[in-house]
Amino acid sequence: MKRVKGGTKVVMGQIDTGTYNGNENKIQLFDGKFTTGYRVVGLQISPEFPSDAGELVFKISTEPKSAISKWSWQDVQEIAWASWNVPTDSRFGYYVNIRDDNMAVQDFYLSAYTTGASTVKINYEIVLHKYEFTSWDGAATLVRNNAQAGP
Repeated sequence: MKRVKGGTKVVMGQIDTGTYNGNENKIQLFDGKFTTGYRVVGLQISPEFPSDAGELVFKISTEPKSAISKWSWQDVQEIAWASWNVPTDSRFGYYVNIRDDNMAVQDFYLSAYTTGASTVKINYEIVLHKYEFTSWDGAATLVRNNAQAGP
């Protein structure tokens, strides 16, 4: 597997919290080849109005997920997670975790949740690197992205 020179892509946008992450929150990356894919290398989130936001939870997966408020790190389809204003014992914090071995041959799906009383918009910035690999590796990655293999 090798990284494509000039293959860095930055995807920025907004999504509403509490929405099912079906096609409305789909980041289309598939180029029609099974010999290329994208790896998430950076993730940032913030509420549209940072001064009055509640707790926010955000995740990226390779298939749509209906459990938008929960993180499941053993689920190979979930590849990145972030939270904003989630309390710790002594303060509010910001958190990001990106699965080190993530790779998507097809598309990404976003989901967001808030503990606030109303729906809010979450800004996101996702930094991706494009990779090329053999068709065998592409097939294996696609199988994993569809949760047909272990981590």
